[in-house]
Amino acid sequence: MARLSRRGVLIGLGLAITGVGCGINPFLLPYIGSGGQSKVPAEFPLTPHEKRKDVKAVVFVSSRVGLQPDLAGVDRMLNAELIRVLDLMVKENDEKVQVLKMPRIDEYRAQNPNWRAAHPCEVGRAVADGTDYVIDVEIQEMDLYKPGSRGQWLQGHATVAVAAYDLSKPLKDPAYKQDFTFEYPQGREIEVESKTQVSTFRMSFVQRIASDVARKFAASSPVRRVD
Repeated sequence: MARLSRRGVLIGLGLAITGVGCGINPFLLPYIGSGGQSKVPAEFPLTPHEKRKDVKAVVFVSSRVGLQPDLAGVDRMLNAELIRVLDLMVKENDEKVQVLKMPRIDEYRAQNPNWRAAHPCEVGRAVADGTDYVIDVEIQEMDLYKPGSRGQWLQGHATVAVAAYDLSKPLKDPAYKQDFTFEYPQGREIEVESKTQVSTFRMSFVQRIASDVARKFAASSPVRRVD
């Protein structure tokens, strides 16, 4: 298994920091610069319902109890990034999809601390009038470090369950459901040299997950890995 050189680490993290500082998910740079050509269709496109010209989508992310302390708040981090990425992609595609912004999600969660006990369809209807789709994401497992490395080498691993609900349907079963596993970077690891580095790596890992999940719901250019 390959290990990254110090120079390679600094270059990679520098690109990630630049993307974050500019408000851009660096994993979307190939997509943004593609001109929208040769796009891969979404597995579950957020298409308008009958007699509707636009779509309102709500995205919720939660995590199972038991994640490591350095992952505190990662569910909200992924929630915000997934909303931002999906909103960017549907706008690039000129799709008539309104993705509910994070402040409203935060407000709802603060007012309803037990929101996770409710069915996603009920949450979607409660958080915004006229919701058409709810994308429900659960971080089931996540770790930032290579297994067995005792926190000396960074290599993110995660299992994420994704379900989408079509609120126009009478049944409350997911219209789309799939579990995803992630390894970042794939087949490599990065030596830990500072706490700041770990924070930057965590954000980069979250951005990778968000960009991959968003592609399931919006047409995108073929993936070109930049791990």
